[in-house]
Amino acid sequence: MSEPVRGRVFDIQRFSLHDGPGIRTSVFLKGCPLRCLWCHNPESRSPRPQVAFFAERCAACGDCVSVCPRGAHRVAGDRAFDRALCEGCGRCASACAFDALRLVGREWEAEEVLDLVERDRPYYHSSGGGMTLTGGEPLAQPEFSRALLDSARRRGLHACVETCGAAPWSAFAAIRGLVDLFLFDLKATGVEDHHRLVGAPPGPILANLERLLDSGAAVRLRCPLVPGLNDGEAHLRHIASLASRHPGLEVEVLPFHDTGRHKHARYGSADPLPALASAGEDERRRWRKTLLSLGCDTGRYP
Repeated sequence: MSEPVRGRVFDIQRFSLHDGPGIRTSVFLKGCPLRCLWCHNPESRSPRPQVAFFAERCAACGDCVSVCPRGAHRVAGDRAFDRALCEGCGRCASACAFDALRLVGREWEAEEVLDLVERDRPYYHSSGGGMTLTGGEPLAQPEFSRALLDSARRRGLHACVETCGAAPWSAFAAIRGLVDLFLFDLKATGVEDHHRLVGAPPGPILANLERLLDSGAAVRLRCPLVPGLNDGEAHLRHIASLASRHPGLEVEVLPFHDTGRHKHARYGSADPLPALASAGEDERRRWRKTLLSLGCDTGRYP
């Protein structure tokens, strides 16, 4: 028998309502090639397991110090966690009685994930839901994603893939026949803005989007809009142009919200947008008005 396919998952959320049609179970995979300034899941970026530190829960008991093989923790004087020394073994998280340290990301077998996903089959049946692969970027783990999707297809479960598009076309081609709906993120327009906002060129991403659409795959364009960063008229025109050239393409606008801001400190990273608040009604009204005026009437607008 062949070895089971394994991959790294950092969260599995049941009863998700915003990651595709119906009630869904969202499987969050580790690893992402982009570095979006507004990223809500900084724990998804690295493909490796990471230790999250909840400073407000720490009792400075020293148990983490005694078990860490690399000396990454210090409680004498100021509490410190040297992430440069951490290898993500998770011993400190296992030893912490106060849940101040938590290992994020572990290996799962594909069938193990699907056994958990299938627990909510009655809800999928009644709502038209199913499983959504997200992350991170699912296609950063192409073999694991394919194994998950293949198992979902064999079990008769509806499957969505949320993707930033930054993967080789071969990875998309390998799963296209197993995906009922691609949730494809369109983050910025223009080479300079795309590099500045997400850390990568737009060309390969847009090429993958066009090839998916031309292949007849079902695609919903998901457009995160961040006030003052990527909500200018040029980007809105680009969104409307894609919808015009591909009749039936649904557009979903995702207004920026700052609810993921607290995560950065847990992973030792700085918030790149510390002064930016969630999108207000004025911004949302302007986006709706502009897109509708450009003929983009197949959208889900906030």
